[in-house]
Amino acid sequence: MVSLYKNVWKTCHSSVCSMRFLNGNDIEVVSLTGFKVGDYLFTHDMVNRFNKAEFVEIRFVKEDGHTTSAIERLSLHDFSERIITSYDQEITGFSVISIADLSFDQVPSLELAVNRHVYIGQAVALLGYQYDNPSLTIKSGIVSTVIHRNGHRYLQFDGSTIWGNSGSPLIDLKTNEVLGIIGYKLDRKNKSYEKMIEISNANIKMLEKAQGEFEVSGVDPIQVLIAWQKQILQLAGEIYKAQGSGIGVAIDVKTIKPLLKAAGIELT
Repeated sequence: MVSLYKNVWKTCHSSVCSMRFLNGNDIEVVSLTGFKVGDYLFTHDMVNRFNKAEFVEIRFVKEDGHTTSAIERLSLHDFSERIITSYDQEITGFSVISIADLSFDQVPSLELAVNRHVYIGQAVALLGYQYDNPSLTIKSGIVSTVIHRNGHRYLQFDGSTIWGNSGSPLIDLKTNEVLGIIGYKLDRKNKSYEKMIEISNANIKMLEKAQGEFEVSGVDPIQVLIAWQKQILQLAGEIYKAQGSGIGVAIDVKTIKPLLKAAGIELT
């Protein structure tokens, strides 16, 4: 079994990239994983929701998992123009990005699985990046169940996942083909986190409307409450990113392929 994972790493590592979203001061806002298939990058559809970023850095690595083999830096606008298809995250949760004219010709492609039967208990590998580590990692696990939702298939991966793994390919150990793309929208913990963020942001907006209406000993208590809410948001974000999960959910390539065809994307 160990030799199979070694082979997956050797065969697939060079096709998986980190996608770092940076602000104007080159501080990372968030990061995702992506992988090359033909003239496209596949990743999670969160790429559409990072308006606070100004640049996107796409980076592939060598076999040591750290040394850069190819890199491109794009403005967020130019990057967004390359997103040629993206679907409702509650239905699928993946995006496709055109990279035909970027300097990634020498980067090998992964292949989406064609005729295969995914079975529960099947050993698989995840290749991806995580928010606190610039190096590529490989993770082991099994397909623990198949989820059917909105007429589409998702593969539950019983293995370690963490923030930044979204967009990672789920790899068949025997064929080295991509079985699915790791996402997070079916994760109940994530939904709870998003709900908390929504409530805190609503509280901040409500408090901001009341600023300056009264003071206590020369201090506006509303501003203090707003500062507390923002500190809670920041702390919650750091805890959420650092907290790993024992499972991941990947959209099955059986769902991806018909959607690609409908969008006019042909993979050779």
